[in-house]
Amino acid sequence: MATATPQKTLGAFYTDEPVAQHLVRWAIREASDTVLDPSSGGGVFLSAAAARLRTLGNSRPTVWGIDLAPHSASSVNVLVPGSKLLNKDFFSIHPSDIPSFSVIVGNPPFVRYQTFNGVARDRALRCARDAGVELPRLASSWAPFLVHATRFLKIGGRLAMVVPAELGHAQYAKGVLRFLLDRFARITVIMFRDSLFPDLSEETFLLQCEGHGDACKWLSVAMSRDIRDAEGASDRGLPAEISAIKSGKMRLAHYRISAKARQLYEILNETDGVSRLGDASDIGIGYVTGWNDYFHLTESERKHWGIPIKYLGPAILSLAGCEGVVLRREDWVKLREQRDKVYLLTLPTGVNVKFPRNILSYLRHGERSAVPDRFKCRVRNPWYAVPHVRRGDALLSYMSGQTPRLVQNEAGLFSPNTLHVVRFAAKTKVKGFIAGWHSSLTRLSCEMEGHALGGGMLKLEPTEAGRVTIPLPPRKEAASLVTQIDQRFRSGNAEAAIELIDQRVLRGRFALSGAECQLLRQAADELRAWRLGK
Repeated sequence: MATATPQKTLGAFYTDEPVAQHLVRWAIREASDTVLDPSSGGGVFLSAAAARLRTLGNSRPTVWGIDLAPHSASSVNVLVPGSKLLNKDFFSIHPSDIPSFSVIVGNPPFVRYQTFNGVARDRALRCARDAGVELPRLASSWAPFLVHATRFLKIGGRLAMVVPAELGHAQYAKGVLRFLLDRFARITVIMFRDSLFPDLSEETFLLQCEGHGDACKWLSVAMSRDIRDAEGASDRGLPAEISAIKSGKMRLAHYRISAKARQLYEILNETDGVSRLGDASDIGIGYVTGWNDYFHLTESERKHWGIPIKYLGPAILSLAGCEGVVLRREDWVKLREQRDKVYLLTLPTGVNVKFPRNILSYLRHGERSAVPDRFKCRVRNPWYAVPHVRRGDALLSYMSGQTPRLVQNEAGLFSPNTLHVVRFAAKTKVKGFIAGWHSSLTRLSCEMEGHALGGGMLKLEPTEAGRVTIPLPPRKEAASLVTQIDQRFRSGNAEAAIELIDQRVLRGRFALSGAECQLLRQAADELRAWRLGK
């Protein structure tokens, strides 16, 4: 797989031959099929397509490829003599410029919005808009590419592509998924336990769509260990509820667990006393300093520069040093003694503000270190005034190899964007949510609503965190339960804390059986093992 910087810029993560062969075997069914790869790269899809057509009886197959990279045409001509190649930006081509095709196969460019910008982005978003999909400017390049590609298909045609897992979880991808469901009669999404692209920090799916021109009547999600196990996946996929996927009620990843576990999860989501975190709180990223290492200080750094406490706020950058589920003042003091960066520089602003000599000295140190030139610093006035500093009732770790942690912020600490800040509309509900968070139901919900990154990390965006399901204990029991699970966590017995909440809340309040609690836990463990295997 290509990983050099220019290839990353173009999104050119080329597909391995077994992946291309799998997709063309599924998509190309007749010797008369016409084939387009709109991002042909080194020609692996076109080569596989030509071989497939020959096997079906077409002795002189003609396949079409499009690629912006100047070296692509020469590479493909060697692999597939007689192929028709266009060295152009796919988004500059209108469907009327070339014939329509019975099969489109390929691997869209995976270009993140940070580098997918300017004229290229505007052209791509306009193509998606012309097809009927309004995408935000934060969309990655694969989304408009996939939408635009369907415009080159004949009625009844098939589309088979590698797609990022963002199709199943990104907010902007919902419109793309609805678009596909409105235009293909049958769709199968194949997910893999092992990564298709080990060098790419991105989970990927295979998308197989057929019957172009009809609304979807069959949507299935299939799980395979690797590409060698993917043959026949379309036939063994689990049927998905099309209306629930289109509405966003369900996500593709929900079909990774058994139907029995999924049904129990859905029932609990609709049960009184079970709440989503976002229904009771506001969840957002913490403040952005522009350079955490400068704006946060250890106790020894504070003393070295002689910075008065009144110009500093108590802060925490990570929950790694927080042992319990309640973050207390003594926890912060312990972090301070461990030489963590526990102070945030919080300087007042205004024309009449005068700083003492030690503060001015620290600001000059920042200027010598080019801190004002950093992006987030240079766009604010004054550069040292960190905006949106706020205290949360709770703090949430949003990227973790384990289950994300929600802790009560009893110490009133500030936190940067390394944590999510959770503020409850009713402060009396905080302890109930902290207790319920440590249930098997919520462990499963984090896996269901979050998304996996490369290396097995689980990430919860604020909108995803808002969907996490939490069973609430009776209000009169919440404080006692938080105290008990806090003690268990501090003694290193997290499993005992989960057992306690399952017993007292899931079984005690919601009358789940021991087998049902185990079913939730097993489903959570399966999803966790799935992502950790990547």
